[in-house]
Amino acid sequence: MRYRIVCVGKPDGGPYGAAIRRDVARLDALTPAELVVVRAARGRDPEARRRQEAAALAAAVQGRGVALDERGRAFTTERLAAHVAALDLRGESRLTLVVGGADGLDAGLRDDLVESWRLSDLTLAHELALAVLAEQLYRVEALRAGHPYHRAG
Repeated sequence: MRYRIVCVGKPDGGPYGAAIRRDVARLDALTPAELVVVRAARGRDPEARRRQEAAALAAAVQGRGVALDERGRAFTTERLAAHVAALDLRGESRLTLVVGGADGLDAGLRDDLVESWRLSDLTLAHELALAVLAEQLYRVEALRAGHPYHRAG
């Protein structure tokens, strides 16, 4: 599977930047993975910002588009690995995972993407969501590669 994680903002800084970079690199060592960052929109209206960000996010989608959203489908790590393996078997070898900015994802973009995944029942800051996503994708690919167990550090 090839992964493209598309996000808004500046995930390299802040308290989660090192974790995001580390886990994208670990994932990339197992299978091609990249992090694509689009510029956060400016302005006072959150709906207008979401629409502007949605255009940039949508332009970066390659392959099967997946929204990361609190209303999405929840997985355990093992079930997510099985889901990714099933997609791979069907010939869908590229996943783009879309993480919105501080205002969330535009509803139109969310509806346009093929599926939606939920990382937690809790609302997560988008940088934290990126860190969790990168780490879980690494674990998924570690399981798929037959590593002893996805708890490997």
